[in-house]
Amino acid sequence: MSSPEALDPIVAETVLAVTPTQAFVGFTARMGQWWDPVLTPDAATFTGISIEPDGDVATVHGDDEHVWGRVIDWDPTGHYRQEVWLFLDRSTPTVLDVSFLEEDGGTRVRLVHDGWVEGQEEVREKFARWDDLLARYAAHLS
Repeated sequence: MSSPEALDPIVAETVLAVTPTQAFVGFTARMGQWWDPVLTPDAATFTGISIEPDGDVATVHGDDEHVWGRVIDWDPTGHYRQEVWLFLDRSTPTVLDVSFLEEDGGTRVRLVHDGWVEGQEEVREKFARWDDLLARYAAHLS
């Protein structure tokens, strides 16, 4: 049996007038403040996102947490990487890789959501909104 065909990664970027460390903190520690509730298991009860360095990533819905990822790399000076299985089978996660690069007195945030394979097209389409999510993130940090 052959492996599923790989799909193109989703790539999005934004430039912020903050330091790389501030951009990292805004992306990780404050993700629940700018994340779109529609991209959660239950938008009506969404109250935040919990990220543990070297641990789980979960949406918070009141007293309940729905784990949908795991941190792979946590470097507040410029890099964040995690597995993502939100709306996917946990055994076939995708990978979210975010770099925070100093640029002209600010920070270029470059996000690559990769690891998509044939059969995940419908879920991938939900994450094609990373440009919108980064706009929400940028607005939150401004």
